[in-house]
Amino acid sequence: MKSEIDRMRRADSAATRYKSATAGLSLLGVVLPEDLEGHRERFLGDAGRGVAADPRFTYREVDDTRVRALREIHEEAATRDDPWHRLIADEAARYLDRYHACASHDGARLTEATVSENGTPDAALLADALALLGKDPERQGGGPEEDRDDGAGLSADVAATAISDVLAAEGLTDWTVRVKPGAAARMSVSTGDRSVRIRADVELSRDELVQLIVHEIGTHVFRWVNAVRGAHVLGLQLSGHTATEEGFAVWNEQRAADGNGLDRRFALRVVAVDAALRGSFTDVVDALAPYTSPGTAFDVAVRVKRGLVDTSQPGGFIKDHVYLGGYRMLDAHLTAHPGDHDLLMSSKWPLHHLDLLREAQVLEHLGDALRRPDEAFMDRVRTIVRG
Repeated sequence: MKSEIDRMRRADSAATRYKSATAGLSLLGVVLPEDLEGHRERFLGDAGRGVAADPRFTYREVDDTRVRALREIHEEAATRDDPWHRLIADEAARYLDRYHACASHDGARLTEATVSENGTPDAALLADALALLGKDPERQGGGPEEDRDDGAGLSADVAATAISDVLAAEGLTDWTVRVKPGAAARMSVSTGDRSVRIRADVELSRDELVQLIVHEIGTHVFRWVNAVRGAHVLGLQLSGHTATEEGFAVWNEQRAADGNGLDRRFALRVVAVDAALRGSFTDVVDALAPYTSPGTAFDVAVRVKRGLVDTSQPGGFIKDHVYLGGYRMLDAHLTAHPGDHDLLMSSKWPLHHLDLLREAQVLEHLGDALRRPDEAFMDRVRTIVRG
């Protein structure tokens, strides 16, 4: 009798093609403003003189020919009479809708699409964020200006070397590290080309670098590596996955925090999303100003207003509240069900699909091959980063 994993594997070809097609239609790529460094310098200079204005962003031209491949996958998978091909067809349709909304750079469409995917912060989450920001920064994870150890700020190149060493130590020799100027995030993962990306102007304390490696490699990379060992459909980021993916990464990161507490950036992002839904870019910066530096306020505001041309409009790329919100969701679930940690590590699927993973006996299939950010992994990371 064939197992459910075997049945999932029949969709490996479609899942691989889906992954390749969506990699060429990156949502984050299409909403990344051009000349971010120039916008940052101008905005902060104007703000220092009391005359800051909402930036007007421009974006690279979209190549719509890449949409054809994903549309073909949707049409082909929809004709197949099994649940895993139909799942791929449904996900392709949803992804195309989100991509077109992001590529339109229309404030209303972009906001509607990202709110549909990620929701909005409720009053309890906003209160949680404000409470975190009201705590002593020395006892909480800080921003770039608030180092959490004795070491000097580590440059992107130094961080890249450490990350390369971690990947080698974990046997992930087909992964690369890239230093990228003008990125919105300090560090990110692309499973499409198996790369870890670091923003070129970043400066990190050693503690921050350890936590980011646990977040990016220990969670995002490990989940994907585990997933594709089972079946490629398990490596797809299904609709509604972001709160689980990022919340779980923060949860794992906190286990390596050595008592530093939650990174204040996660609370800042909730405040930024709340302000962005109702106001302009400068309104977001003003909402963040009591809690952080002008530079960090600008960087966080970019994350929630990316995708817009006219950033004086309300709305934006509504996602960043899921880091804190997802963390609280995962913390509550794993406190009640600690045995689900490994099941969550076995795929890229969201929390609400855990029952499907149990029924498919994914963990039994992976056995000892399951990668997890356990204490041994964290110790290896600390040793490499701290020398």
